[in-house]
Amino acid sequence: MRKQSIVILYGRVAAVLSAAFGRFGGILFWAAFVLLVLVAVWCFGAFFLAFDLPEFAAWSAAAVLTLALAASPFYRRALAVAALVELTTIVAFCSITPERRFAGTVWQKPWRRTLEVRRIADGRYELRNVRDFFYRSETDFDVRYRTVTVSPERITSMDVVFSHCDNMEGIAHSMLGLNFADGTTVVISLENRLPERAKQSGLDGFYRRYGLAMLAGTPQDLYGLRTDHRGETLYVYRLRQDHETLRDMTVSFLERAAELQRKPEFYNSLFRNCTTGLLPMLQRANQHPGCDLRVMLNGLAAKMLYDRGLLRCRENESFGSLRARSLVPGLCRGKNAPPARYGGESECRWLNDPKKCPSAP
Repeated sequence: MRKQSIVILYGRVAAVLSAAFGRFGGILFWAAFVLLVLVAVWCFGAFFLAFDLPEFAAWSAAAVLTLALAASPFYRRALAVAALVELTTIVAFCSITPERRFAGTVWQKPWRRTLEVRRIADGRYELRNVRDFFYRSETDFDVRYRTVTVSPERITSMDVVFSHCDNMEGIAHSMLGLNFADGTTVVISLENRLPERAKQSGLDGFYRRYGLAMLAGTPQDLYGLRTDHRGETLYVYRLRQDHETLRDMTVSFLERAAELQRKPEFYNSLFRNCTTGLLPMLQRANQHPGCDLRVMLNGLAAKMLYDRGLLRCRENESFGSLRARSLVPGLCRGKNAPPARYGGESECRWLNDPKKCPSAP
């Protein structure tokens, strides 16, 4: 009798465990199914954008993955087929390197040369390919480059710059202006490097189609192009930092440029763009913005810096007032440049110096 009771008890426990495992197994299946569907969305883009596949091959791969996912609720082994296709796609994507992708690539003229950095005596750096283009329009310009020697020890201030296009407040191109004691200002811009005939596309930026370029240029080039010829709204804010931090940040930027010379990288529209690509350098200077989502919506990053007390402003000044004073109305008003469209006041030294705003090359 006792043995029979034990057998019955074991039978009931086994039944409960079996039912629980069945429910848990179902949860695991549907969790895996949802995950694979989400990954499939990325894979569809990879078939058409990342691998340079013939159109028939790209559509065939997309069809196989779609059918495998569609069949999975009825024939669960099909889920393994979908997982295999996605895993193969991810491995193939990760195997694409800048050296392979861009071998023999001819870059578009604005990105044909990138910043080259060489450390010389006494801790100074020689910066080659500092852009100083003269623009008649956005697409009609004279190509000019300078070689500049700077010393991080002689950095006096640093500006963080946001340029908004198409009245988009949440999205902006960000740059940094390094101001040195001898009056030299070098603007640093991290950009996507486009091959010839390639078009700017945020979607392509997720699929390793563009290189990552660190450019250096004069304010008249990198700022003036945006304000005078693209009609963008550009703000220049001065950072509130001590000299030691400014020096460390400057060294970080220059060493990062040297690193990109040695080992090229891909641009990524979200994780390695004009703003997120600068985070490692800011981290070295103990100014990492952490997980603030305004880094992704970089047009809002100026307010983030203001909230953290990192922007130089007047006592008790609101962000709105600071923003109005930081608006750049337009730089080089030569005979070929359109009239300024913006009002406002800027405290940037170079803006008020007519010698730094030539009307002819």
